[in-house]
Amino acid sequence: METTKTKKRLLALGKGLLVLAAVMSVLWCFWHFAGGMLLTVLSFPFFVLIPGLILTRLIFLFRSKRSAGAKTWRTILYVGILLAVLFFGMFSPYEVHRSTQIDAAEKFERALPAYGQHRARTALGTPELGTPEETTYHYYKTAVAVFESHAHILLCRYSPEDYAAQKDTLEAQYSFRTESVIGDSDFNGENALLLEPYIKIGSDEFRFIFPWDGANAYGDRFFKTCLLFVTNDETREIGFIAFDDDELDEARDLTAFLNEYCGWSVIR
Repeated sequence: METTKTKKRLLALGKGLLVLAAVMSVLWCFWHFAGGMLLTVLSFPFFVLIPGLILTRLIFLFRSKRSAGAKTWRTILYVGILLAVLFFGMFSPYEVHRSTQIDAAEKFERALPAYGQHRARTALGTPELGTPEETTYHYYKTAVAVFESHAHILLCRYSPEDYAAQKDTLEAQYSFRTESVIGDSDFNGENALLLEPYIKIGSDEFRFIFPWDGANAYGDRFFKTCLLFVTNDETREIGFIAFDDDELDEARDLTAFLNEYCGWSVIR
């Protein structure tokens, strides 16, 4: 008798694992292909693992011999937990930072944002990078629910002998914004300075490259795309930042924008 019970328990466990695997496979496919806004390890428990466990539990609850009343309140409980988990996962902000020195320049050029991609690549062209001692590609992403921002960053470090000449070459290759961006009138009827034409954070100096420098159908007040040029005389680094966020309403402070949306505080 005990052997029979053990076999039944093992069989039930096996069926449960199969159902869980099937449910998680469906959720993973949605998470990966349809809901690609949240493709990180941190979001996996909220959108695949925990929902998979809850849905599996619901399936076995409906197949059980419990009374209708017991099934009802348990269903309400499980659905409430599921909605709470999904809500927490959707509206919990998170960030992703990846970097590599392998084929950094090629990866940066291939990863230029899809929004305004043609303009970005036209503005960037083929940078005269020379022979840097080290090149690093950084990808920085922030997300809250369906809202995402993407920053692709290429940094090149040069020898003391090559840095100054390379900086002059690249500065001659591009045109830079020279005037501050003034936004629309606020509620008091006054114009507010939104973005400086250039800024320094520590020893890093940032400048906007024309023509892909934030201009879009909404005007510069809604800062959705940009291409920036970065130099650092102390570390002998030269680089580019390509930023894309189709939903960003505005950026009033360039330092905060670079640190919060482009991950500069993480990189440095």
